[in-house]
Amino acid sequence: MSLSELVERSGVPASTIHHYRRAGMIPPPVREAANRFAYDSRHLDALLEIRAHANEPACRDRIVDAAIKAFRARSYNEVTVSDIAEAAHIAKGSMYRYFESKEDLLTAAIERLLDQTAARFEATVESLGGAEGLTSDPAKSALVFGHLLADVLPILLELGARAAKGHEPSADLARKVLRTLAETGGRPFAVEGDPDSAINAGLGVIERAFATVLSWAIGPDWPPDNEQLAVNNDA
Repeated sequence: MSLSELVERSGVPASTIHHYRRAGMIPPPVREAANRFAYDSRHLDALLEIRAHANEPACRDRIVDAAIKAFRARSYNEVTVSDIAEAAHIAKGSMYRYFESKEDLLTAAIERLLDQTAARFEATVESLGGAEGLTSDPAKSALVFGHLLADVLPILLELGARAAKGHEPSADLARKVLRTLAETGGRPFAVEGDPDSAINAGLGVIERAFATVLSWAIGPDWPPDNEQLAVNNDA
């Protein structure tokens, strides 16, 4: 590959590549002509490895972000570790420094989405006016929460399918997801001394949200977009 292709695939600037080459950190390129050099997978892997070591927390976050994007678009069986490594600009071998398997990648992706969605649920409850707002306008609440669930639905369905097939780690994670979202959505309805009150109320919120998502899914407007949501919220 050319230097420009190596830059694009590795995400490392040309000036930095030249520095690494002079420092002996990557193999020398093959001279094809007076002013033209060729690079191959050895150079790409070396650059990705250097990047991984340079900023490990950021590298792990980048891998999880790439995994989320991949699992949102395709099923578990269709996604490969190589796909995620390429999208995260990291050598495939380096992936296993952070995750033992594709199963671990899926779990990390779902846990990241759960944290993000729970935070969005909490902010949404507040924006709707807490318990009073959720009760006074259940249709609007279902619409807003439905939009949040639609964003993570592909991965949640994948998790549910794996749990239904008897995969116990997926079943445990699915229970954690449902409980976390139910507690977040139902927290405004919590009754002191009744630990189940928030969960029961939250399950009702989630049930109405899923009904909204299903109505979108069988209609002409799937997937819903932010513009549609804004119109319906203003109505």
